[in-house]
Amino acid sequence: MKETTACAHCGCPVPQGREDGFCCAGCVYVHDLLHAQGFDHFYDLKGGNALSPVPPQALRERDYAWLEQLAAQTAQAGGETAELRLALQGISCVGCVWLIEKIFARHPGGLRVNVDVVHGEMTLLFQSGVFDAAAFARDMQGFGYLVGPPHEGGERKQSSGLERRMGVCGAFAMNAMAFSLPAYFGMPPDFAFAAWFDMIAAASATLAMLVGGSFFIEKAWRGLQAGALHIDTPIALGIIAAYAGSLGGWLAGVEGLKYFDFVAIFIFLMLAGRWAQQAAVERNRRKLMRDTSIPESVMLPESGRTAPLSALKPGARFAIKPGQSIPVACRLLSPRASVSLEWINGESEAQQREEGQMLPSGALNIGARALEAEALEGWQESTLRRLLEARRPGDFRDLRLERLLRWYLGIVIVIGAAGGLTWWLRGAEAARALQVMISIFVVSCPCALGVAVPLAEELAAARAEKSGVFVRALALWKRLTRARRVVFDKTGTLTLENPVLADALTVSKLSTESRIALRTLVTGNLHPVSRSLFDALGPGRVLDAEVREDIGLGLSLTDDKNRIWSLGRSPAADARLACDGVPLADFCFRDQMRAESIEEVGALRARGLSVHILSGDREEKVAGIAARLGLEKEHWLARMTPEQKARWVAGRDRDDTLYIGDGANDSLAFDAALCAGSPVTGRSFLEQKADFFFLGHSLRFVSALLDIARVHQRATRRVFAFSVSYNIITVIAGLMGHLSPLAAAILMPLSSVATLSLVAFTFRVSKAGRTLPARNAVRRQGGLEGSLAAA
Repeated sequence: MKETTACAHCGCPVPQGREDGFCCAGCVYVHDLLHAQGFDHFYDLKGGNALSPVPPQALRERDYAWLEQLAAQTAQAGGETAELRLALQGISCVGCVWLIEKIFARHPGGLRVNVDVVHGEMTLLFQSGVFDAAAFARDMQGFGYLVGPPHEGGERKQSSGLERRMGVCGAFAMNAMAFSLPAYFGMPPDFAFAAWFDMIAAASATLAMLVGGSFFIEKAWRGLQAGALHIDTPIALGIIAAYAGSLGGWLAGVEGLKYFDFVAIFIFLMLAGRWAQQAAVERNRRKLMRDTSIPESVMLPESGRTAPLSALKPGARFAIKPGQSIPVACRLLSPRASVSLEWINGESEAQQREEGQMLPSGALNIGARALEAEALEGWQESTLRRLLEARRPGDFRDLRLERLLRWYLGIVIVIGAAGGLTWWLRGAEAARALQVMISIFVVSCPCALGVAVPLAEELAAARAEKSGVFVRALALWKRLTRARRVVFDKTGTLTLENPVLADALTVSKLSTESRIALRTLVTGNLHPVSRSLFDALGPGRVLDAEVREDIGLGLSLTDDKNRIWSLGRSPAADARLACDGVPLADFCFRDQMRAESIEEVGALRARGLSVHILSGDREEKVAGIAARLGLEKEHWLARMTPEQKARWVAGRDRDDTLYIGDGANDSLAFDAALCAGSPVTGRSFLEQKADFFFLGHSLRFVSALLDIARVHQRATRRVFAFSVSYNIITVIAGLMGHLSPLAAAILMPLSSVATLSLVAFTFRVSKAGRTLPARNAVRRQGGLEGSLAAA
């Protein structure tokens, strides 16, 4: 893979064809804004951390009516000062925290802002009636940070529970070790406080078992009930054996059976490994906010009140705001409507509907006004609900690992029992024979795997982030190594989400005032033509004028000189800009493939992978893309419904399909595939259920992701080989009676350090998962004024 320049703002790869050192117009704008407003220290604080790219669509006008209402409710309940918690998208480093604090400080009435990078949230403390939360949110948006309603809290439950368990068990582990060490260093049994030391160590191990050990025992028991074995099963066996033997040895006064310190430390290490494994994944899951284009409620025009979607029944009248999806199939009551069906069939062209015509569930209202409709079905029967509530299967069951664990547990139990029985038959005391058996169970615990595998997960995820990929599923790397088939959606995946200008010079040839007027016309409109023109123009200055929409004809505004600017149909092109009826420019658009798509598809096929396209778009458009990618007719299909995509994947998947798509029409196919990924589109519905999501405009990450998966596999296999060798040696030592509780307590952390070093070494020397070259140290000179002048 050839080396390329990294974006001077976010660090993502710069697409081919861009010569300015940035990946998109949004990053150019934010970079210049930071320098123009004296915030260039942000880049010193950011250092080498990768940021999320700032697509121009993220800088479009957004509706903050919900925030104004939430801030007002909070202020009424809070008195003179109020506190507001909000979700935050786009933060990634200490530079982001510093910048947000600076932005907040310049808004009157702002008292304090606390930014939680880990959980993707911020808490505002402000003066009621003085602080304008919506203005602050718009100011933040200008720098690429999006504000949303607060997280509901369910996402934190598992990680916060592990954090608490880990912290408490860490204290118990230190207590157990501290009160066990004196005995190891020769404290006589008749010492005045010896019994107290044993009692405290036993109490610490018991509490560790209740708080932390129960976590692994419960998971192992649920797995056994479901007929599945996983890594928690041998962990639970070792914990139970060591604790039961220690308790019996303490009560019977047998020193050789006391493993209290081992039990507490082992539980703490396993919890730390599990927490590290899940924390990175959950952090990535919180990087994206809830998709605000999917309404949680609708307005009932007859009563003027809002109602939950579940209240929608056939015959109910409701209103849908601009930019929101239509929840149920309905009949249009408004005179006209402009909707997009790209979520349903992948086609990005706007569709015009007249009063009385049907609107399908999942269509997007891209008009400038709310529309009224009459429901033809209830929410429970709607297509959108079925797509939203579809869930990807749980953790992937690795049957080979289950068979291996079954043999492993059987061998450990047989060797341990046989070893203890042999010692007892040869005349050893029962306590001595029991110590041999327990020592074998103890050293057979997969401690090394329990701490090394999470490190491999963390290193793999960090390397993926360098390519703009963020992992959301723990089993992703294992799944990727099984992939033999890669299936792409077309619109928004192989191609960019919005069409691009066929001639980019069309916009640059316009005068400055024409570009400002055109930007004003398109900045708040979701029509595909408006989105594409905004991408070409980039953010910047707009007029203080009301934009009017005549559905099916176009947009218009009147400036302060009483000139009428309009964007509408053209007989010779896709759209025309005019001033007072005089044509100024015609715009033609075409689908633009993501950077390096052709090279990436070729690289995947060279690996022996089968590459396919499943699209809901028209056949001629899919055929054109497939031809450019070199795919034969049997490798692509067009005009597919969500159900047809899912059936195609399910009929061919043998736990070996990687599916990459971006729309709701890909949701069911996601569920049928082994693993799935989605680009970040700003409508984070699929990103929230994907195994990974990616940023930027290039597809080059797919091969890099597969390479990282192989490095991860190589590292875990080396750790497994080390663990097997270590277990063989320690089991032999245990059978010979040389494995005391002190030896077990020493060997456990040493083996963990060895496996951690092995994982780090494997990733360091690997060439397969090379990260991006050093970021371009040369920063774009000039400020925001230069960008506005160019606009």
